[in-house]
Amino acid sequence: MINTVIFDLDGTLVNSLEDLADTTNLLLKKRGYPIFELEQYRYFVGNGVAKLIERALPLEHKNEVKDIKQEFDEIYAQNCLNKTRPYPGIIELLNYLKNNDYNLAIVTNKPQVHASKIAKTLFPDCFKYIFGNSDLHPKKPDPCLTNLVINLFDVKKDQVVYIGDSDVDIQTAKNTKVKSIGAAWGFRGAQELTKCGADHVVYHANEILEVLDDWSK
Repeated sequence: MINTVIFDLDGTLVNSLEDLADTTNLLLKKRGYPIFELEQYRYFVGNGVAKLIERALPLEHKNEVKDIKQEFDEIYAQNCLNKTRPYPGIIELLNYLKNNDYNLAIVTNKPQVHASKIAKTLFPDCFKYIFGNSDLHPKKPDPCLTNLVINLFDVKKDQVVYIGDSDVDIQTAKNTKVKSIGAAWGFRGAQELTKCGADHVVYHANEILEVLDDWSK
């Protein structure tokens, strides 16, 4: 029976793409570099801020990632909730899971400080653990943080599901040896999730409950 649900954050629980794109474009424009349309950022995100910046920078300026990341973190911290909102049905889903005693956690490649701010603001008192990127642990798809959550909840792996919107998330679930659900409403879409081997792909948040119910029978 599934009793523990670990979520990705960006593209799964919240649509944060505009705030990420706005911050990155602001820094690119400031330096006179080309900026990108919103849709292009769907393929820049997912592996942490440093990789986002690296993908957006012109080839001859890739060595500036570290300096720009520091500025990004400062600006994004002030603007990460400008346009970021939960996807349809997410709040209802989380309330149901919480009220039915599921263990809930977030494991994301978003920096810890930003992940905590967004999750605690938009989903107060929903998550026992919120783990983002830090110098203490490797990023997904390494299973370090998902395994940590499992150990903290003291549950078995066949009681756990990881939910995300990208190949990184599905690979994280595989590396952790837990079931996976792909969120097709996110940044990458159903095709990528199916191709990388998600155990199930859903198109609306309320479908997650149906999958959990089927797996718990």
